[in-house]
Amino acid sequence: MSVLVIDTDPGLDDAHALAMALVPAPRRPHVPVAAVCTVAGNVGIDTVTDNARWLLGAYGEDAATVPVYRGAAGPIAGPRSEAPDIHGADGLGELGRWSVTQTGEQGTPAALALIETAHRHPGETTLVALGPLTNVALALRLEPRLPQLLDRVVVMGGAIHGRGNLTISAEFNTGADPAAADLVFAHFPGLVLLSWETTLDHAFAPAEFTSFFDGPSRAAATLRRVVANRFVTDPSYAQRSAYVRADPLAMAVALDPTVVTQASEHRVYAEYAPGSARHGATAVDWRDTLRDRPPVTIVERLDRDRLLELLHV
Repeated sequence: MSVLVIDTDPGLDDAHALAMALVPAPRRPHVPVAAVCTVAGNVGIDTVTDNARWLLGAYGEDAATVPVYRGAAGPIAGPRSEAPDIHGADGLGELGRWSVTQTGEQGTPAALALIETAHRHPGETTLVALGPLTNVALALRLEPRLPQLLDRVVVMGGAIHGRGNLTISAEFNTGADPAAADLVFAHFPGLVLLSWETTLDHAFAPAEFTSFFDGPSRAAATLRRVVANRFVTDPSYAQRSAYVRADPLAMAVALDPTVVTQASEHRVYAEYAPGSARHGATAVDWRDTLRDRPPVTIVERLDRDRLLELLHV
């Protein structure tokens, strides 16, 4: 049976992506989630791990049974990057939390949990990576056969046209650990990349955005409170004319590959040059001149009507 491993750094949009995977819906494929792995990214590892445990508990009894594995506390090399200015110091927009029965934290490190899951479900495990790729790179170094054990790998990351959101040229997930990102891009044939520019190209009107969370589930109720709190604590956010959903788009691709209507295959690189304006940048071999790694499937266009169904929780 196919299973899903979610590698994440919750994170406001991570919270939405987790709900898509954990809460069954009539118009969304349901793939059992074998593991939620955390990685330092939007905020530190203690906070993102606590967020994952709390969100799964808030989403209901079924979600709360999914094991959570603590992952890397920082990048393979270089300083740690965080985004409290976007996600708040608590990663969830300074949300006043209510009491839930949090899911338990497992003792196995996230990289090992990914390897163990892939061995238990060879050829049937989809990995969706929503944060820096540190855990995935560590798992690859521990188990070089990991790319052959996994069925699919979907990554939210990269600025394929140099339109950064961490620096002038670096997207956050790739820029937070470019050494790990480059290792992953070099070793996973068929990796599917949902970039920051593709995210920007698929923004949603305010009414569409709020409709994602109008369902009856506990996850929808939780996300309504998250969004309402964000509107109060960041009034400019409430006044936006369009909203982007980076991690939920990647989750949509992981759950339903047919949502992709246009993609291209090219080799992708992450630049590691501390102190340089190019540090963390994504380089795409658009002319296909290099042969040192397998091509990456770069998502360019998505079926908008299908997205509206997939993102609804």
